[in-house]
Amino acid sequence: MTGVAWYVAGRLLQSAVLLAFVVTIGFFVIRAAPGDPVLYLYGAQNISAETLAALRQVWGLDRPLGEQYWVYVTNLASGNLGYSQINREVVSAMLARKVPNTLLLMAPSILLAAAGGVVLGTTACRRLGTATDYVIGAVSMVGYSTPPFWLAILLIVLFASTLGWLPTQGMATLGASSRGLAHALDVTRHMVLPVTVLTWWYLAAFTRLTRASMLEESRKPYLMTARMKGLSEARVFYGHALRNASRPVLTVLGLYLGTMLAGAVMTEVVFAWPGMGLLTFSAIVQRDYPVVLAVFIVSGAAVVVTNLVIDLLYAVLDPRIRYA
Repeated sequence: MTGVAWYVAGRLLQSAVLLAFVVTIGFFVIRAAPGDPVLYLYGAQNISAETLAALRQVWGLDRPLGEQYWVYVTNLASGNLGYSQINREVVSAMLARKVPNTLLLMAPSILLAAAGGVVLGTTACRRLGTATDYVIGAVSMVGYSTPPFWLAILLIVLFASTLGWLPTQGMATLGASSRGLAHALDVTRHMVLPVTVLTWWYLAAFTRLTRASMLEESRKPYLMTARMKGLSEARVFYGHALRNASRPVLTVLGLYLGTMLAGAVMTEVVFAWPGMGLLTFSAIVQRDYPVVLAVFIVSGAAVVVTNLVIDLLYAVLDPRIRYA
């Protein structure tokens, strides 16, 4: 087998082990959390202890933990994520409704922030020690230090409550058209504030990471060799340094893209955005084990798969992997 083949096989095996680890840890950690979903749902009602015990038996909570785990893994292998007794709905159907809403919010935020962060970080490195570098560094520091939920509240107060330019919460206006261009424009207006909040935070992270990576690459001897060959400074900077500096940026991009299925919990809660983050928050409060576990596993699997793709892209970016 070639070096690339061994590299791919190793990453595939590693990803399979990580997926099994995510399922196992997620199941036992969530089961160990305090709280009883049966008591949460029926504890305030005048129900006998026998009835509560019967409900636990129906939900499978009376079985030994190992048996519960085996049943869950068996169902998971067949694509069954469980049933929410609290919401009276199949969990996979709940996630199918929420995932597109979360992706609509998270994907443009992360991609815009990644593109902008690479541009700003590269610009700061090329103008190292100048006013441009200091301004970009200061702004990115402020952005990275700003709590997203605080910025969300500030934007709601300013642009929604005070100026009335944008809606405060939700994904669409109640009673508005649910199809066509009018619906698309309405959803876009509701996206502006949450996307701004998320992009602001992610942009700061990508800017600082790109600047640090470019600064490290710019001091390496191979760039001096490239300049001695007569290559232009732009070719040296963008064609060589930026390409090698992109590996840490790709790693973080893969991490963010993988975690976006979980949604931005606090941002979605503040803006009442009907996505995975708000669903996760509600499920935790309600002790809805199947939903919490499904979100954990789906999000963890997305992180593992996304990082697998990023690792495979390394073989394209780094010739040392390709020809090892």
